[in-house]
Amino acid sequence: MNIKHIIPGFIAAGLLSSCSHYLDIKPYDKVIPETAEDFSALIHEHLNDIDDGSDDVLVPSFSTTSSYDSGYGDDFEVCLTSSNVSRLPNYVGSMITANSFNNLYSNLYEIIRDCNIVISEMKESGTREADDLLATSYAMRGVAYYQLLRNFCDVPQPGNYDSQLGVPIVTVFDMEAKPARSSMARTIEQIESDLQRSISYHMDNDIYRFTEDVARGYLARLYFWTRQWDNCLDLAQELLAKYPLLDPEAYKSMATSGSGKLMGNQLIKAYRSVSISGSGSVSGALTSLSYRPVSLRFLSHFTDEEKTTDVRYGIYVNTKRQASKGIFCGMRGAEFALMEAEALYHLGQKTEALKAINNFRRHRIKDYTDLEMDNLPALNTREIIRVDVEGNPLTPLMGLILSERRKELFLEYDRWFEQKRNGAPQFSAMYNGVKYTTLSYMYTFPIPIRDIELNPDLVQNQGYNEVINRN
Repeated sequence: MNIKHIIPGFIAAGLLSSCSHYLDIKPYDKVIPETAEDFSALIHEHLNDIDDGSDDVLVPSFSTTSSYDSGYGDDFEVCLTSSNVSRLPNYVGSMITANSFNNLYSNLYEIIRDCNIVISEMKESGTREADDLLATSYAMRGVAYYQLLRNFCDVPQPGNYDSQLGVPIVTVFDMEAKPARSSMARTIEQIESDLQRSISYHMDNDIYRFTEDVARGYLARLYFWTRQWDNCLDLAQELLAKYPLLDPEAYKSMATSGSGKLMGNQLIKAYRSVSISGSGSVSGALTSLSYRPVSLRFLSHFTDEEKTTDVRYGIYVNTKRQASKGIFCGMRGAEFALMEAEALYHLGQKTEALKAINNFRRHRIKDYTDLEMDNLPALNTREIIRVDVEGNPLTPLMGLILSERRKELFLEYDRWFEQKRNGAPQFSAMYNGVKYTTLSYMYTFPIPIRDIELNPDLVQNQGYNEVINRN
C-alpha cells in the first residue's frame, strides 16, 4: 500500500531571492509550529516529493537520472541520437552553460534549512513522533550534504581532506551569516555525524522513508566515496547480510517491477505513490531514452556467452539497442556487495575480493563457473576508465569489479560518479557535426555565481572562473 504523507496546513519559512535564502528561516506572518506534528510538515513535504517522483536532489527522479546516465556519462551513443528528440543533454556542459546546477545547489540547501528548523527549534522530545522526526531530519540533512559533496567538491583524497574544499556548512539559524566553504574534512565530518545521529534513534517507521537501515546505507556510501575502506567494508557486509543478493529470477522480477512498493532487497526508492502509467515524468524519461541507443562501450562488457546467460542483458536492452531496463531511483542490496568487493581489493585482500565478485556474478549469470586469479578477463579496451580511485592503472581484477558495477547499476544514477571517482577521464561525443568534450574539471560542478558575487569568501571550483555564464 502506498503511504501518502500528511502535511499540516502551515508554512514555516519564507524565501529570499539571494543566496542566503537557505538561511532565512523566520516565519513571516505564518503560524509558528509547536508540536512534532506541526514540524513534520516541513519534512513530509520533501518525502512527498520523493514518493511522487518530483524530488531531483535526495533521491533523484527518472528525468534527472536519465540526464546523468544518458547525457553526462558514456553509457549511451550521443552521436546516434534521433534528430526528433531534444530532451536529453549531449554532454555535461549543456547543464553547466545553462546554469542548471543552480537549482541542485539551492534545493539541497532548502532541504538543509528545513531540517535545521526541526533539529534546532522543535521543543517536543522523548515521544515516538518527535524521535522519528529527528531521525529523519538528521538523515535527510546528511544525505543533502552528501549530494553536495559528490556534485560540488573534488573527489576526496585521504590525507588531504584538510586542504581540499568542502561546502558551506549551515546548522544554525542566522539570516545575516554568509558562510565560507568549509574544508573537505569538515564536510565529511558533518555528513557522518548527521547519519550517525539518525542511526542512534533506531527509527523503523517506513512512512518517514529514511529509516535506520537507509541511513546506514548512505553512511556506507559516504565511506565508499571517501575511501574509508575498513568502515565501508564492515558496514557493507552488515547491510548485505540483511539485504542479500537475489538469485537471477528474483532479481529479474524486482528489476522489472517498476514503481510502487519496495521489492526484493530495495531499501528506498522514488515513485512509491505513482504507477508507471500515471506519471508523465516517468513515461517522458523512458520515451526520451528510446531515441538514444545504448553505447557499444557499455554492451561490450557482456561477452557473447553472457548475452544469453546473464539475466541483466536480456532485460537491459532490445535488438534496436534501446534501453528496456526500468530506471531505478533509490538504493538496493546489490550495491553493498559491489562495495564489499572493491573495499576488499583496496585493503589488499585480493583473494577475498575475487571470491566476493565471483559470488556476485553467480547471482546474475546462469550456470556460472568461478573465475580464477590466473584466468581473469583482459581489460576492456573500449572502457574510458583506465585508473582506479587510488590513481593506479587498472588490474584485471579491479577491471572486473568495476565492470560488474557498471553493468549492475546501469540507469541507476551511478555511471557519471564512477567516471568522476576513477580518474575523471576526458571524453568526447559528436552530434550533428559538433564535437562535445567533457573535460576533467567538469565532473565537479561550479558554485552558483550568484552566491560567489554575494559572498566574496566563497571560493569557486577550479576551471570555472572564466567560463561561467553569469546570466
